[in-house]
Amino acid sequence: MRHDSSWRLAAAILLPLLAATSAAAHETKTVGGIKLTVGWGDEPAFSGFKNFVEVDVADGSGPVTDLGGGALSAEVTFGDEHIPLALAPARGEPGKFRAWLVPTRPGTYSFHITGTIKGQPIDMMSACSDTTFACVRDVSDIQFPIKDPSAGQLADRISRELPRAEAAMTAAGGARTLAIAGLAGAVAALGAAIGFGMRKGSASR
Repeated sequence: MRHDSSWRLAAAILLPLLAATSAAAHETKTVGGIKLTVGWGDEPAFSGFKNFVEVDVADGSGPVTDLGGGALSAEVTFGDEHIPLALAPARGEPGKFRAWLVPTRPGTYSFHITGTIKGQPIDMMSACSDTTFACVRDVSDIQFPIKDPSAGQLADRISRELPRAEAAMTAAGGARTLAIAGLAGAVAALGAAIGFGMRKGSASR
């Protein structure tokens, strides 16, 4: 009985802490009576892994499942790159809307949520930070025992090495051209020498 009571006490302490941690991993704003909670669906988020933008929509009566003919979209921005994504209702989870993507680079992402909910215009911006939702981490942070390069790192490496490879191929092509020209010159010289020898032999007779 004492052991069971200890587990109950531990659960009573830990569950509120876990709930607070989960809530802190998203940002909540209220727009005209509509409460929007935004963040990554899977946190912490890692580069190269499938994830999704998650938006919880609620009003005074609870989760909003019917947008009243409206729609929501999320524009995801990373540096100078951005992509618009349609937010669709999550099956079996009232009030949750999702847009799937694979963040290919670690770093700072921002979500711009726009649309209408029951006639209410929505325009909300949220960027990852310590006080909003998690920024994307490099997947090598959790790799074990060997840290393999991600697809993004391989692409960056190829981009860096490609100009060198092209320069080397160009140089090799130039050297091959010179070699062929030299060989052709040698063949021509040999042919001229043979012709001169044949003419000299004929004259001596």
